[in-house]
Amino acid sequence: MTTTSPSLKPILLACCLGFLVVQLDVSVVNVGLGALKQAFDTDLTGLQWVINSYALVFSALLILGGACGDKWGAKTAYTAGFAVFTLGSIGCGLAENMPMLIAMRLVQGVGAAFLVPTSLTLIRISFEDPQRRKSAVALWGACGGIALAAGPVLGGLLIDYLGWRSVFLINVPIGVLAIWLISRYAAPSPRVEKSVDAGGQFSIAVCLASLTYALTESSGQGWTLLTYSALAIAVCFLGVFVWVERHVNAPMLPARLATNAGLVSMSLAGAVINFTFYGTVFVFSIYFQTVLHYDAFKTGLSFIPLTAVLTLSTLLSSRIARRVSAKRIITTGFSIQVIGFLALAEIGPHSSLWLLNGALMLVGIGSACSVPSITNTMLASVSQHDAGIASGLMASARQLGGVIGVAVFGTLIARADAAAFAHGMSNAMLVSAITLVVCIVAMTLINRGKA
Repeated sequence: MTTTSPSLKPILLACCLGFLVVQLDVSVVNVGLGALKQAFDTDLTGLQWVINSYALVFSALLILGGACGDKWGAKTAYTAGFAVFTLGSIGCGLAENMPMLIAMRLVQGVGAAFLVPTSLTLIRISFEDPQRRKSAVALWGACGGIALAAGPVLGGLLIDYLGWRSVFLINVPIGVLAIWLISRYAAPSPRVEKSVDAGGQFSIAVCLASLTYALTESSGQGWTLLTYSALAIAVCFLGVFVWVERHVNAPMLPARLATNAGLVSMSLAGAVINFTFYGTVFVFSIYFQTVLHYDAFKTGLSFIPLTAVLTLSTLLSSRIARRVSAKRIITTGFSIQVIGFLALAEIGPHSSLWLLNGALMLVGIGSACSVPSITNTMLASVSQHDAGIASGLMASARQLGGVIGVAVFGTLIARADAAAFAHGMSNAMLVSAITLVVCIVAMTLINRGKA
């Protein structure tokens, strides 16, 4: 396929819609937490599960999704993933109770785990020229930024005028369009014969599920025997996963990827980005709706300083990347975020909106500047043979970071009165700043070892 083929535009559009709908689901659901709390009379832990049930399955199955994309072909896996995601969205929109909603969020996560890594793989195999591929990846990332930017306001409008069910049902026409585009215009994708590592997939799924349960439930019941036991199970199955990967003939995480410094450092960076970003969005969604008593639409408007800069910063970053190294861009972006989080740590119920909005903009700018360089560095560090599984690993690391961020930050803000909530929120922002600094140091050490 040549890079000038007219079919590239609809293929790229379909891939961008995949990432857009996943990111849109994150932003609109966070704005709807207040409506869900009222509709189902649930507590903070229940709201955490609405977010984390989806992200948990998403992160646990992403490597499998990437591997299946290699085995079945990216086109087939992408189409199947989007179909499952769309069906899950319909189920969420029709949910009559919290268990059913959480179950359908799990189904959404399964679909997302297949469509996200295969969307990147489709871009990689369709755009052969490196510069055109960088631009395509930047546009792919920008669509995620558009979803995050427009999602809160769109979600607020939908909830206020059509009810909370509409934030899930909006995914249906998007899914139908993307499936039609990729089926109509994408050529059959190359397939790589691979065995599915059932033992590795099972052990890492149990590890992540146990870890998520321990961190999420600790916000409501504290660190009890049950939560400590879940944490112990997570550690045990992590050990099982490592053992399986060392002894199985076709590991889901091959040694060449586990020791790939570029892939490891970028996966770490992606995890930290989502740890801080998803955790912050969750905390401020609760803050706006329960402490400041904003409705869904006003909550959406309050996120504009954070999200509006995402698309512009992502596109600007792709231009800067032509003249500046990825390492420098990522380090600068992380440093900008550190400043923003230190400012957010000073926010309280009576803080100036100028301080709040300025700090949120810094976080958004720093995050959006880093993501395209992280993604492109990851893609450049692996061969086409490993593109699917590497994309899955990268996306899995990011989603796992988001799961842990929501769980940890939820624990920090699990307080009844506004003053205690504000103190917990401040601590969460300080944790974000410290984590980013540690990540900068870790990436430097990993890549120094590579050199």
